Amino acid sequence: MGIVETLRSLPRRIRDSVQQEGLWRFGLRIVLSPMYRAGALGTLPLDLHFGDSADSSLSMRVADEDDIEALVALGPEYYHEKLRARLGDRQQCLLAFLGETIVAVRWAGTGEAHLGDLALALPLREEEMYAYDAFVHPRYRGNGYAKAIRRALDEQWWQKGFRTHISFATLGRKPFGRYHPYNVATIRVLRLGPFRKLSVKTYGPKADYWRERLKELRWA
Repeated sequence: MGIVETLRSLPRRIRDSVQQEGLWRFGLRIVLSPMYRAGALGTLPLDLHFGDSADSSLSMRVADEDDIEALVALGPEYYHEKLRARLGDRQQCLLAFLGETIVAVRWAGTGEAHLGDLALALPLREEEMYAYDAFVHPRYRGNGYAKAIRRALDEQWWQKGFRTHISFATLGRKPFGRYHPYNVATIRVLRLGPFRKLSVKTYGPKADYWRERLKELRWA
């Protein structure tokens, strides 16, 4: 995200964060950052969006090492060594093209879900996949391309036998804010030198299941 896009999104992200965390926790996260991190864990059935209309103008394919240069050019968070390591470690990157131009990217993996900058990892079940690093080129946002690549990725993993899509997002970033209907937990981490405190709050009809499940969280 460029600096202009970041500045434009600040009022919305501040509003969403205050709604999701409350004013006191939001202030705490701002004052203590990077010592205090918080995010929401969401789970969706992979076939949830299969009935949505697809964007026929896009072509999709899985990235390989020949695409690393193009991915590095998309954004500063990508660099060569990180991408090579990802592609060689049970991770998959789906690319969406408009003509010859990459307009959207979405990563997915198995084994364990790495929860953003909380430095936590959650072991995954056999039927679960983890989707992360969804990105749409700023020039092409607002055209439904994020929705199209999400649907394509979920269909691919459904065909492989996976049934649950797990995502994680920092509070204040949609779609997995605290009040999203498919959110299952809010996870907070306070770090001060060697001291680390983890707190988890679960929601929804499977709150008890996820309370036990999240005891499997480990420091990554």
